[in-house]
Amino acid sequence: MIFLLCAAAALAAQPLWERRHNTFTLNSNALELELASGSTFRARRGLPGPGVRPISDSAIECKTTPETAGLKLETSDLVIQIGGDGRIAVSLPGGLRLYHETSVQVSEGKAAIELQVPATEQFYGLGPRPQASMDARGLAFRPASPFFVSSRGYAFWLRSPGVFEFDIAKTHADRVRISATGVERIEYFFAFGPSLKSIWEERHKVTGGIVDPPSETDLGLLSGPRLPRGAMRLPETGLRGAQLLCAEANALVHASLSGVAFPVFDLARYRHAELPVLRRAARLGVFAPLLQDSAGSWTPDQIALVNSASAERRRWSHFLLTYADEVRTRSYPMIHPLLHQFPRDPEAGKSVEAFMFGDEMLIVPLCDGAGKEVYLPMGVWTDWRTNRVHQGRRRVRLDASEDGVVVLAKNGSVIPLAGDPAELHYYPKLGGEFFIYEPEAGDYTQAHASPAADIYRLEIESKVSRRYQWIVHHVDKPAGVEQAGVGPLPPESWSYDPVNRSVHVT
Repeated sequence: MIFLLCAAAALAAQPLWERRHNTFTLNSNALELELASGSTFRARRGLPGPGVRPISDSAIECKTTPETAGLKLETSDLVIQIGGDGRIAVSLPGGLRLYHETSVQVSEGKAAIELQVPATEQFYGLGPRPQASMDARGLAFRPASPFFVSSRGYAFWLRSPGVFEFDIAKTHADRVRISATGVERIEYFFAFGPSLKSIWEERHKVTGGIVDPPSETDLGLLSGPRLPRGAMRLPETGLRGAQLLCAEANALVHASLSGVAFPVFDLARYRHAELPVLRRAARLGVFAPLLQDSAGSWTPDQIALVNSASAERRRWSHFLLTYADEVRTRSYPMIHPLLHQFPRDPEAGKSVEAFMFGDEMLIVPLCDGAGKEVYLPMGVWTDWRTNRVHQGRRRVRLDASEDGVVVLAKNGSVIPLAGDPAELHYYPKLGGEFFIYEPEAGDYTQAHASPAADIYRLEIESKVSRRYQWIVHHVDKPAGVEQAGVGPLPPESWSYDPVNRSVHVT
């Protein structure tokens, strides 16, 4: 197919339509559609709103075909058909339909969009909700974040102010209905990925991301009510104790599936919980994008748990800063749901029982304190606490731990921990790397590790003055350790732990 730059001349035969840059306006139905890229667009209906700056400065390549009272736009990624009544249908160039509006209403302060959806389509996200199911199908509620991702590879989110009700195939099994009252217009975005990572990158083109992500101080334990930009509190559920913890563990994953980069886990909600529940909550909070203590008033036993979580949180500061910077540059959420990390694994989209902390760590909350079976995605996984190794692409039994959270490191990962020296944990035998964001330098310290036959090569290009210690797991005691171009290191600069089969090189 040959693609041409959309030109006003192409629409000359269709007086119903007006085009400016990448924006097409259907005059009779007050519909405005703006292409943000070949796979993303903005639609606005209802009373004209304030002017908006074009999303893209460049003209988006497309082919336009006037149809009876409507218009067809063809980009390299999508075919967008707009009927004379303003309803939109989106298909892939090969003909597979992704999105189909069956009715649209914006009048007299009421707005509604109804979508026809196949029985197999699933819907992820819609805010930090407490359900254990990934799929929101069958729910009708007002989400804290009006954003969903479809299993068909697209995302839909609203930018209109107002409170919107989402009926996700509950009233009618083949319909999704989005409605609100007291609104003058409805404005939303459609972005096709098809992967979650591509969806976040498309969304980044629209929103520009969070320019000033949380600082190192913000990424520690936040005291008091103040929250940094981009933060979202988990909603109140009325639950208590272990039930609350399970609901909030689910909510962290759903928030990330809704494009919420910095959901807030507040330890104050567990102030009246039993001590084992607070211990599990404090441990889970270490791996939340933002950890807060809005209470500040604790018993001595509780203070010990809160202080322990705060101290461990500081140990993860290099890791947290790096992934907060990824929010800025790519709009990836800090928590990576399994669907984000393993898009080709059909099991990854079935539950929120585990999530990735960055690309390297799999976090399994045991919120009720009991062990359970959990699905491990592709890879080889090492238990951070016990050093036990698990093979992926299967369900495994994970025993309960005192702190209620199982942390697994993926084979091939390099994982930084702050301290003096800073630690770089490497899990062979795949090669691995980590780029530590250094705010003071505005640059990245690079750590690389790779195996070659019976040699492991460990490399650091540090942008700041800092001592490091490599910890290489799952290896036999080496014959020696050398510095490239210098020769063998003295015995006091490295050691071997025979119990954990790990080499430590400072």
